[in-house]
Amino acid sequence: MNWVINLKLKVLLVDDEAPILNNLTKVIPWGRMDFEIVGLARNGLEALRMVNEHQPDLILSDIRMPLMNGISFVKELRSQDNNCEVLLLTGYQEFEYARAAIHYHVKDYICKPIDYEELENTVCKIADYIRAKRKKLLKEQQLNEVILWANENYLLHTLLGQEADKAKMILAEENLVERKNFAVLLVDLNGYAYKSMTWTNHERKVWNLHIKEKLKDVLGNVLMEMTIVQVREGEWCVIFSAAAGGEPITREDLLPRFLSLQAIIDQKDSMCLQMILYQEPVALNELSGVYKKLQQALILNSSQDWFVIAESSFALEKVPESEDRTSQWKWIEQMAAGLRHGDGHALQQVIRELKNYVGHLKEPSISRAEKLLHYFLIHLVREMRELHMLPSDQEELVWQQMQQSLSLKELLSLFVSLMERSLDSDSSSSKKSSEQLMLLAQDYIQHKLDQDFGIEEIAEYLGISCSYFCLLFKNYFGETFVEYLTKQRMEVAKCLLRSSNKSIAQIGIGVGYQERRYFTKVFQKYFGMTPSEYRLQESPAI
Repeated sequence: MNWVINLKLKVLLVDDEAPILNNLTKVIPWGRMDFEIVGLARNGLEALRMVNEHQPDLILSDIRMPLMNGISFVKELRSQDNNCEVLLLTGYQEFEYARAAIHYHVKDYICKPIDYEELENTVCKIADYIRAKRKKLLKEQQLNEVILWANENYLLHTLLGQEADKAKMILAEENLVERKNFAVLLVDLNGYAYKSMTWTNHERKVWNLHIKEKLKDVLGNVLMEMTIVQVREGEWCVIFSAAAGGEPITREDLLPRFLSLQAIIDQKDSMCLQMILYQEPVALNELSGVYKKLQQALILNSSQDWFVIAESSFALEKVPESEDRTSQWKWIEQMAAGLRHGDGHALQQVIRELKNYVGHLKEPSISRAEKLLHYFLIHLVREMRELHMLPSDQEELVWQQMQQSLSLKELLSLFVSLMERSLDSDSSSSKKSSEQLMLLAQDYIQHKLDQDFGIEEIAEYLGISCSYFCLLFKNYFGETFVEYLTKQRMEVAKCLLRSSNKSIAQIGIGVGYQERRYFTKVFQKYFGMTPSEYRLQESPAI
């Protein structure tokens, strides 16, 4: 996150008398006060054109001018929602002008003949006010970005079933994470894994980010208090506030948004966008289960429509009582866990159970089983790609096979061959690779404690996806990335408070907090006392 305060201010000078304009440019030390003169106007109409072109921070304007006087100019300025500061210059001292100026939020006015020393002092005060307001706005933007970043990462962990300790999350008291009225829209690109096979990592990252931003644009005015989490490539979970007694979201509401998004996707490649909506209010700790069931509903629903509404019962196509859908979907979790941890026993168990399942199928269930196995294959290839277990040329061969009309037996054979390939690879090297990644992550964090960075940056540095990084990190360190980073920063801050003479603001900057107030808030939540109180407590008694 990059925040830069531009201390240079822009000023526009407006007066119909050329000698006064000339004096204003030369007598007032604009450069020393860090002002840039962006225009000289002789009337209100000319000034309005310059305002739209240059967006000044301060306007010095005469009141009595031809075509459009100063009061009319300010009135028109405010009607355009322009809130720049205005300082009026006037030879009129009547109360009516002052009252009109106050009505249009003029900052101050100076009477002619101009006392230039008074004018300089007034401009200095207004400049200080503008900069203070700009810094306050910047702080609010910083805090909002931190809250957004924390919410997205918190929700990513929650969707993955890795809910973080809320007590250690440094968030505002009334933010999205604390609410208990979530609804979920799952957005998935059918065919993404195959179509993106030839893209570079950079191309995939940029394109996924582009689609995420487009989702924000097109869904923002229909889904309230929305946060978009990319759980994996080509799949986004949109978490928003469920309607409390209001009108539910309908297919008709989302259709124009779908068409807009699909048009953007078609420009890149022919992939089909699919959405499945669950809008009955759910609590935070239910999100992981809802997410898994939405994935299941999207794959198993017999309709190939772009939009599906999932009810609380998740009523999909009828499943024979002899088939246990719950155990089928556990295979995906067991498969993913076995691959990530190099657990050959878990992978062999999945193969055995899947063979047994296929071997006992009855004729009416074969079509649905083919669909299920096809999805398992897509999921398996995605996992192996993230774990660098499948070279690109071999992945291409797998996709070519999957484009053909494979029978159930052929699908099972392809799935088993891929699983056995992962079993043949050295499981210890897989573990070692995961350990090396986390050691690199640990080193990266230690060297970046004084900077603003998040999961996306570190995952890109390691060359893995954000979701895979989160899983590896939690498994290796026993806590989430946010919890670990906060702990490291707080421990370093505590050490510096004890052993150095640096100011609290300097220590905060040294551990990644540019604002002292925010650093103090984090420290107090973490240790139960402010940095000043901790330093006083640890100071040697005299």
